[in-house]
Amino acid sequence: MLNLLLSVLFTVTWLVGFRLFKTYKINTFQAVVVNYWTCVFTGLLTFDVGNLLNINTLAQFWVLLAAVLGGMFISTFYLTALATQKIGLTLTTVSAKISLVVPVLFSLFVFQSSQKSFDFINYLGVLMAILAIVFSSLKKDPDAPIARDWLSIIFPVLIFATNGAVDTMVNYLNWQYINAQNGVLFSVISFVSAASIGLVGLLYQLLIHKTGIALRNILGGIAIGVPNFFSFYFLLLALADFKNDGAFLYPIFNILTILFSAVWAWLLFREKLSPLNRLGIGLAMIAMFLIAYQEIWAKIFG
Repeated sequence: MLNLLLSVLFTVTWLVGFRLFKTYKINTFQAVVVNYWTCVFTGLLTFDVGNLLNINTLAQFWVLLAAVLGGMFISTFYLTALATQKIGLTLTTVSAKISLVVPVLFSLFVFQSSQKSFDFINYLGVLMAILAIVFSSLKKDPDAPIARDWLSIIFPVLIFATNGAVDTMVNYLNWQYINAQNGVLFSVISFVSAASIGLVGLLYQLLIHKTGIALRNILGGIAIGVPNFFSFYFLLLALADFKNDGAFLYPIFNILTILFSAVWAWLLFREKLSPLNRLGIGLAMIAMFLIAYQEIWAKIFG
């Protein structure tokens, strides 16, 4: 449980940092690229990755999959940023968060990695978690475009699919290939891939479009990069703790992220919750109990 809580706390930390980008006029793409390079150096400086680097290790198939995952990271991140501009923050956020249904379904019916039999109450909890995420994410979005066209359909579908694919692939790789020995190296390789792809795009902007890079963009990327690395690293550990049971972990992870984010949004930004948001948070608490009621019952009466 500790690894899950740490992953949630680090996730909320970089989300809060990301929230400040608009306030300090930070270029999102440039900061995202710096963020991924910061992830790489954080992993290299924190852990003894050098001892893990050898020809035999780098020749393994999971290294290629880690590189592919890194490409998915930055593609999804950039697509999310683009969708925020095109269809608004609220619709983008809801589409991204309810994508948890994808890894949940894969965990239950494809990987069959769930360590417990889901019953009606558990499934009800997952459904309630999705409703909780939608309700708690709905906010007035002054930057949302007034005109709605085909983008309002395409972008939510793409955001749902790409975020779901990333979480599902993380679940699968952690189930099949990642262990205590290669988890750090896996994280670093994934971020190297994302950072390298991002660097190509950044160089294109700098050289072709003659755009500059401001110090505040670098500092913004560093500020979210360190917690971003640890949020992913501890998520891998949390998946291992729960025997790669994505059907159990992802709803709990998303709900806890929402709850902690709501608290910090109120403390730091004095963000008010609408009645619908409060309903969503209430449903989230109920959903967590329904998803984990067997474990809670065992702890109390076991």
